[in-house]
Amino acid sequence: MDDNQNDKTLKKEKHLSPHDKVKDKVEENIFRMANGRFMVVVQKRINGKVRTKKKRQIKLIQDARQLRKKFTNELNQEDMRHRDGQLKWKAAYEKYLKHIGQKIEDSKNSYKPMGQGSLETAKAAYKYTKPWERLFLSQISTHHIETMIRSREFSALKYGVKKHYMRHIRTAFKYILGPAASIYLNPAHGIYIPRDKNDEPYKVKWIRPEVMKQIIDKYHDKDMIPKDKWAAIFYIAYYTGLRSGELYALKWENVHLEDPENCYIVVKSTFNWRAEKLTPTKTGQVREVDITAIQKYFKAHELRSKKIEPEYVFPRDSEWQGGKAARAIREALVSIKYIPEKNHKGEDEWPIFHSLRASYIMNLLTAGVPHLVVQSQSGHSDFKSLKSYIAKLKTSETKGVSLKLNPYTRDRKSS
Repeated sequence: MDDNQNDKTLKKEKHLSPHDKVKDKVEENIFRMANGRFMVVVQKRINGKVRTKKKRQIKLIQDARQLRKKFTNELNQEDMRHRDGQLKWKAAYEKYLKHIGQKIEDSKNSYKPMGQGSLETAKAAYKYTKPWERLFLSQISTHHIETMIRSREFSALKYGVKKHYMRHIRTAFKYILGPAASIYLNPAHGIYIPRDKNDEPYKVKWIRPEVMKQIIDKYHDKDMIPKDKWAAIFYIAYYTGLRSGELYALKWENVHLEDPENCYIVVKSTFNWRAEKLTPTKTGQVREVDITAIQKYFKAHELRSKKIEPEYVFPRDSEWQGGKAARAIREALVSIKYIPEKNHKGEDEWPIFHSLRASYIMNLLTAGVPHLVVQSQSGHSDFKSLKSYIAKLKTSETKGVSLKLNPYTRDRKSS
């Protein structure tokens, strides 16, 4: 390009100024300066105004190209945010609900499919935002969010429900505006639900050994033969800590009872209730769980169950898949008067199938089993998952533990 043609090209670039000291145009949005370095200038009309991103004194052309790409993406995102900001809240939230519906559909064959509950919760959350439905997203401010949280209707909800609703509202803004915009333009960013003084903190649901003994006695005869189809399920779940899907997926080929001093089960899969097929475990890892202490029970169960179901440890049961196992645990605890039928709020009391797994973990911890061993046996992917259990150990379990340190004192005779 000759000098005259170059001058004409640069004159067309109205965003350039004498201070830029541009020598020539190298590529689209990239210019060479008089000192041989490069300058990047990217422009875009957004909301009726021209937005410019510029940087001088770039040493390498490769760096200039990367910066051009970065500036272009940033301006495109900004343009999108402004356009989406002109969506009204009702239309924006409907767009978010469609997104959740698609995620549920896409997850059907994954290890842990999303349930319809997530969509129902998101729909329920919208009710509390109706005062905004005719507002543009760009008009909704932090003040609107805080007013909703303080409203009598929203305040009356349980802490956990409020937390889930707020998460959906926050995520809706983030989805529509884009992740890059969430910190600056999301009015719900950084707003969290304060815990009410009357809210009960989460408690690990622990069925203690003395309570489980009552259930075992009630649901087994004097020869430890189950009187109820749930009895063996409860017993084995309580003493192995397997998740419900892992127990349902357990096959006899993975149960090793040959050595009475080293019996174990290999947990390599779980049952995906929605897809109705076996999939890898929650963490994707295979683990061995010791069952030496319940070898006799397992052998007796094997003799009975293989006549009905030769492959799986437990027969295929639609009631288990339908959640009846959790209700059966609740009924068992109610029957021995360990829990009331309804709590003070008129709701079903706490037991779920996971209570058996939680009890297994708590029993190991209180028995002094090292944390890493508990983590290995329970199949947690990291130590962080155990923290919630360790934090719930009460004074009765920790009383006198310092005695195990055998501390040195001056009045002790030296050996």
